[in-house]
Amino acid sequence: MWKKLWIGFGIAVLSGCKPGVGSSCDKGEAKCLSKTAQLSCEDGKYIETPCRGANGCAITPDGIRCDISGNKAGDRCSKEDNGAAACADPKTLVVCNAGQYQPAPCRGPDGCQQKEGRAVCDTSIAEPGDHCADAEKPKACSKDGSQLLSCKQGKMETVFFCRGPEGCGIKDGKLNCDLTVAKLDDVCPGEMEGKHACTQDRKHILICKAQKFSTDSACNKAGESCLSEGGSIRCGKPE
Repeated sequence: MWKKLWIGFGIAVLSGCKPGVGSSCDKGEAKCLSKTAQLSCEDGKYIETPCRGANGCAITPDGIRCDISGNKAGDRCSKEDNGAAACADPKTLVVCNAGQYQPAPCRGPDGCQQKEGRAVCDTSIAEPGDHCADAEKPKACSKDGSQLLSCKQGKMETVFFCRGPEGCGIKDGKLNCDLTVAKLDDVCPGEMEGKHACTQDRKHILICKAQKFSTDSACNKAGESCLSEGGSIRCGKPE
């Protein structure tokens, strides 16, 4: 995480005052407090935030550098630094969210990597309850491929159950959730309104209404079951 030095540094030197916690500051301003901590600006006042990574807090030609890669869950961060992140290890991102640093798992195949000066976390695979960044609104498949998840209030939550044979996965470069099989009262997307799915036992056809699956018809003729073929749902005899 990088912070540029501001003219406020020069003012502090001229006045003979050393800034500290509670001193006034401008938005985005930061200073090293010690080798392992920095002063970060929040609501016009300095607060102390840790730099637990191996490189600590240092003054560089580009400004203040605070290594947050070793920061722990619950460590304080400025709300103005929301989204600041670093790779704690190849599978974990540490990120500032709502005034605290939190670890976020990078369960996707690319894990956590530093690319072009920023931490990139592969969140294409996640589990309900995983920490996430609200601003990015990421979506992911669950580890077992049975659910499509989305970030809500800093946590990954189940949006849809992907009960069809293809489950949840990447298709044509995008996350895809197979909703051709569902349970009664499962949530369905608005764009699926009026479309159908089979029940898991293949005895009924469900219809998506008001973003929930409800019973449409039964496949109760001898030898019939609910079939999903070529994008259509119908009752018929399996070949």
